[in-house]
Amino acid sequence: LTHDSTLLDVYRPVEALEAEKQRRQSAQQGGVLLTIHDLPNVIMFGANVGSSVYFPGLNFVQGFLKPGLLNKLFWPFRNHAKFRPPVKDETVGVVSYQDFAKQKWDKEFAADYFKDFYTGSRVPSWEDAAGHDDVVNKIDLGMAVARKIGVDPVKSQLRKMEPRFAFDNQALTAAAWDGFRYMGPTDIKYASNGAYGIAVIEHLMKKYNTTGDVLGLLMTDSVFSAHLQRHGDEFHVDLTSMEVYTPIPGYAALGGSATFVEDGARLRTTRLTYGGKTYTDFDVPEVDSDFVGSKRSGWRFAEAAIIASLLSMTNLVMHVKDLHLELAAAFQAVTVDAFAGEPKHPVRRLLDPFISRSIQATNDNFKLLFEYHAADFSLAPLDHTEQLKLIGEAVRDRPLNLADMDMENFGKVRNMDEAVSSLAAINNASRWGWRWHYRALTVQRLYDQLVSCWLDANFASKEGGVDGAVASDGVLQAWWHSMMDHIPSLRRATKSSSEWASPGKLTPMSLRHVARVLMVWLSWIHEDVGHAAASYVYNPVYTPMCVPEDGIGVPSASWSFNALAYRGFVFLHRATLLQEPPDFWFDGNTASRQCFTDFQNALKSLGQTDVAFSECEKTGFYSCVNRVETAVSS
Repeated sequence: LTHDSTLLDVYRPVEALEAEKQRRQSAQQGGVLLTIHDLPNVIMFGANVGSSVYFPGLNFVQGFLKPGLLNKLFWPFRNHAKFRPPVKDETVGVVSYQDFAKQKWDKEFAADYFKDFYTGSRVPSWEDAAGHDDVVNKIDLGMAVARKIGVDPVKSQLRKMEPRFAFDNQALTAAAWDGFRYMGPTDIKYASNGAYGIAVIEHLMKKYNTTGDVLGLLMTDSVFSAHLQRHGDEFHVDLTSMEVYTPIPGYAALGGSATFVEDGARLRTTRLTYGGKTYTDFDVPEVDSDFVGSKRSGWRFAEAAIIASLLSMTNLVMHVKDLHLELAAAFQAVTVDAFAGEPKHPVRRLLDPFISRSIQATNDNFKLLFEYHAADFSLAPLDHTEQLKLIGEAVRDRPLNLADMDMENFGKVRNMDEAVSSLAAINNASRWGWRWHYRALTVQRLYDQLVSCWLDANFASKEGGVDGAVASDGVLQAWWHSMMDHIPSLRRATKSSSEWASPGKLTPMSLRHVARVLMVWLSWIHEDVGHAAASYVYNPVYTPMCVPEDGIGVPSASWSFNALAYRGFVFLHRATLLQEPPDFWFDGNTASRQCFTDFQNALKSLGQTDVAFSECEKTGFYSCVNRVETAVSS
């Protein structure tokens, strides 16, 4: 049950190991902060053992081999299909989240906007839910007992500020993993990308000859660059809207802003503003000395708070609100119900991989996050009530528009030069290339080709060709109108960008636009903010999710909870884009199968030949192409 935390050191630069050794020695002399020499920690070890109990129920759904001798013995006799055909005439019932909460739990969500977004009232029968339901039922029972005796586990245990760890990656990694029996911190296994984000940051520091400016490195290569705006020759990220939210006691407030400039192939931070102070000098001996003592001060404190704010904004707005609340579950529910009478319809078959398990992944999670308060720390260092306010203000002040989410438009909205999202820029050592957007744009174009090919394969031979077949298809047109009724961001796009998405009859072009955007966000970008978040979640020294307001160390309670929560409830083992597709997706149409084969081959090629895709997991912030989920299924 213990793991060798030094295995990660093989991937880390010597300079980083030496710096960590100095921090460890400083902590040992101080005698207050925990280091690798103070482990094992009984409480954290026990929590990891306990999390192993829940792991199989959530992770091993149909088609996945569950560990254990008996499971291996009976595996040859079991159905290995990860996807199963939809059942004719079965619906899931499209309902608002508020109505779902009333029906399922006899209560309402605290935030009024849950009435404006939609999900399914049940999980379809072709997606097994026994393990998932068993885990949720156990949590329900535990929470019922705790509340009966007047205990809130989150507030009573996770808000403790002591003990704390030094900035000792080896100790933090060991404490988060020892006791967990299904994998270790260096295993790329199931849906875990491992704790390699530590080494990735350190190698980027070495590459660009810096011992700081982690924020600039993140903005150079990571998903956080999705929050950038360009103003002239500078790039900005503005998180000042988060300053109004009260942090959990003991933790630093969120907010701040930062400015960056191109410096060769990277973005370099030139200005940090946080807590009413502005920092432009990043060579401050006192700040560096404090960091050796595992304390963030001055510009390093501001940088860490801004990084925590970026993580919080990404978690709460991009991941929870945009993908789960607004898009994924509604997309599955509408599609299942609209095509219930014709489950073999070509468009229903096309969309099948991208709607997998989204209702299951969303409905109960909202209860865990906001009713049982698991959102505290795991999404942001804010109380869940503050988080709901933040989401609500994003809904009100920055309403989602599906047309603006199109990667062809995404950079334009942010005033970005198109050239930064090209392969030439990525491979140019003398200028910055917007890696995150280039990756998403490239994959979206593959999806566009897939959709176009699929429509030709199934409709070109019909009377009137693709245009005529789509226009006269009553089931497809009814699906389109239901999508507009239940996905506000699509309805908004049809009003503001009718040439992008038709407000009346569905056209092939509108279908291509909407399908490619939903596909890239619900599979590819969800992976960036989901499983690939391991690079940041398991990396509290460089990319802290929660920063103590005094800047000292890493509180063990919140760190342990975040690592445990993501490993067991977010990084779930699910079907991937490059796995063998099931026959029912093609229904005997060989041209459709070729469309999907071409898509898979193109994606595989990117992973082999394009550095923006091949630098992954052990060597980059992203999941490798062979491990990307098909949908918001976790």
